[in-house]
Amino acid sequence: MAKPKAPRVPDVAVAFRELPGTSVGFWVVSACPFCGAQHFHAAGAGKSDPFEKLGEVEARCGQGRYVIGLPPKPKRKKERRAENKRARKAQGGALDDIILDDWDE
Repeated sequence: MAKPKAPRVPDVAVAFRELPGTSVGFWVVSACPFCGAQHFHAAGAGKSDPFEKLGEVEARCGQGRYVIGLPPKPKRKKERRAENKRARKAQGGALDDIILDDWDE
């Protein structure tokens, strides 16, 4: 007999926003995976650490739970790095022939 699978809790990327003129912060979900609306989750006020509020929370629409977290950092493109390295290597000899001062003008 197969075990029933636990329901999957979706991951949602959030952005931090502060209330203007105060030290109150909110985590903003731009599009809820359940209803598609924008939701705000309290991130604390004053000297409290807003990163402590990240994790699994109830959606404000009441249709389920999701995990709020920071968006992933973009990956560096290794191909672009290798291409730039080849271009620098090809220009290495050509730079010796160029005079870099403007005193001749």
